Amino acid sequence: MSSEYTPIDQIVVSLSREINNNETCYTGIAIPSAVVAVQLARMTHAPNLKFFYGGYWINPDLDVDLFTIMTDTEAFRNSISKAQGFSHLIRLYEYWEGPKHTLSFGFIRPAQIDQFGNINNSVIGDPNHPKFRFPGGAAAGDISNACSRVIAYVPRHDARTFVEKVDFITGKGASPEWRKRVGLDNYTGIASIITDLGILDFNSPSGTMRVRSIHEFSTTEEIRENTGFDLEIPPDVPTTEVPTQVELEVLRTKADPLEIRNFDSRNR
Repeated sequence: MSSEYTPIDQIVVSLSREINNNETCYTGIAIPSAVVAVQLARMTHAPNLKFFYGGYWINPDLDVDLFTIMTDTEAFRNSISKAQGFSHLIRLYEYWEGPKHTLSFGFIRPAQIDQFGNINNSVIGDPNHPKFRFPGGAAAGDISNACSRVIAYVPRHDARTFVEKVDFITGKGASPEWRKRVGLDNYTGIASIITDLGILDFNSPSGTMRVRSIHEFSTTEEIRENTGFDLEIPPDVPTTEVPTQVELEVLRTKADPLEIRNFDSRNR
């Protein structure tokens, strides 16, 4: 692995590259790499991105710690005055369901995900007697079905996350047949998954998960060994484009000088 950047740097940069200018996106609060990726994209190639943070802030000030504003009253008040807008979560639901349907994409960090793109952020084990209960799906179900596409990320690619069958469906997957049947065929579900080993998507003939690219510090064997089901790995799968010096400079000095992204870092 190159000493110039870390796996979490690659995740954030790859997430930012999934973002296009003039789009509108939603991120939750407890997904730091996604928040930083939005900041990076707005500072590099997507200056006109409209960013809904946590269902409350519209284009919040990028110079503040976006996690502190949820726990510090004074920071909360300051954030309202610095953001371009402010809305309660219920109003955002109305925005999703309105006639324009203008949320281009949303971010998700799944606790479990299967080969069909179903995600679980609710419980591990029997839902009636779970081994572990997460804080809840929050807006994950809405993001899965109300944004034109979903971008997921997994800080540590392993078989506990990439499972044959999720224990609970918090958000429905990318099945084109199901989406057409329920009238959601214009919304693709999860379009890409960025992990510390590579980038995955569902652009396979069967519509199941496949490897789109492999990071330079990983291998096809490592991805296969750390996935709990058979996924498609094309014989000519490319290497993920590494972060540029410009991207790394902006990431470290402007988008995330506090290194919030490292809250997501997982050692192997």
